[in-house]
Amino acid sequence: MSERHTLPGRGWTVDLVRVGSGAPLVWLHGAFGLEWSMPLVEALARHHTVIAPHLPGYGASDGLDDIDSFYDLSVWLDDVLDVVGIDRVMLAGHDFGGAAAAEYAALFRRRTQLLAALAPLGLWLDEAPLPDIFGLTPGALTRVLFADAQSEAAAAFNSQSHDKAERNAAILRRRQALIAAAKLLWPLPDKGLKKRLHRIAAPTLLVWGAQDRITGSAYASAFSALVVGASTATVPAGHMMPLEAPAQTADVVRAFAAKASGARHSSGAPARSAGS
Repeated sequence: MSERHTLPGRGWTVDLVRVGSGAPLVWLHGAFGLEWSMPLVEALARHHTVIAPHLPGYGASDGLDDIDSFYDLSVWLDDVLDVVGIDRVMLAGHDFGGAAAAEYAALFRRRTQLLAALAPLGLWLDEAPLPDIFGLTPGALTRVLFADAQSEAAAAFNSQSHDKAERNAAILRRRQALIAAAKLLWPLPDKGLKKRLHRIAAPTLLVWGAQDRITGSAYASAFSALVVGASTATVPAGHMMPLEAPAQTADVVRAFAAKASGARHSSGAPARSAGS
């Protein structure tokens, strides 16, 4: 179900999707927008009430002009959680949204109950430079995003409507999505997250596609080293696991959430110190 809310103070509009039932889980989409996360959102919704906002500059969510850093985006998300009535959050995100989720968990660690970061951006390794997704041709972009560029998932990502108006609208959405993501990711996605990842106190799961050609094994190792005590998992996919392996990815996240919840309940306290 689609919802629109108004954030206090600035009066910004937040456009979000709420679907499913069960313990709430907030989902932050990747650089190309929420529509390309929906197979995973729907899979997660079998066990959770998934609240998936369009980030600023996507959908009808505004405020992008005043979002100049991942810190600003974290404050925006904190206001969103207030509006939707979530005190402690199970937070998951992919790609751009994975970086945003990790940043939020590092800054607002008392409010973060659990973090699942799927192929997160936010780091830069000179020995393993990330491809410039903003400058690639459609064909080259598909080859780096998907394990199989000929798969149904890749075809869906590149499909064009026969209706000219719908086709133009889709082109405009893709262009606007990349503009929004580029504001925080271009020219390098390293905005200091590496200095704060050690602050994450919530149980954390890092998930990677086994054939990820963007954030591959080097980035998996770097994130794992910086997030103390993080669990890791891989799924049979490339970078676009929400499209390529939604069921497998949802199962990994759900199992981790259930295990983390069980650990908290059995100990009577969070599995890791919340800090200050």
